[in-house]
Amino acid sequence: MSLSLLFALSLLASTARAQEACVSANPVIGAMQAQWNNARTETTAAFTDGFVPVTLMLLPVDEAETKYGKLAVKSKNAMRFTNRYGWRIETEGDYWVAADAPAWMDVIDDTNGKQALEPLTFNHGLRCAGIHKALKFHLPAGIYTLLIASEDVDKVKVSAGRETPPE
Repeated sequence: MSLSLLFALSLLASTARAQEACVSANPVIGAMQAQWNNARTETTAAFTDGFVPVTLMLLPVDEAETKYGKLAVKSKNAMRFTNRYGWRIETEGDYWVAADAPAWMDVIDDTNGKQALEPLTFNHGLRCAGIHKALKFHLPAGIYTLLIASEDVDKVKVSAGRETPPE
């Protein structure tokens, strides 16, 4: 075999191994990963329970606050872009929310004083698969707001999925 053919075969095998290594052991994050590259783009969106990846357009903070009123983001950093999205939870459970950027994500309980919830846990996701981070929340059935803010990007790909309790 020629040296260039051996190199090409080696590169293909290396790429396949890297893709296999870049699969989350977490079944919820793994399911998001499987659909990550098929995201549609939305300027306004409302979600129910888990949802497939979607690229959300963020607004400059001034524009978003003109539209919605003051948006209290828990981050200590100054955000330049933000937007909020309705999220209805019909099935109570533990939900993971993942993003492809270092954006701030707050889940706000609209039925309980509009307080931002504390995540149960944080995961840096799989950057090799495009997931920068993921947050896990326990969400009873109800109405929530997903507030996303960023210091430097005006669009963020997000997805959410519910953990299935072990039987």
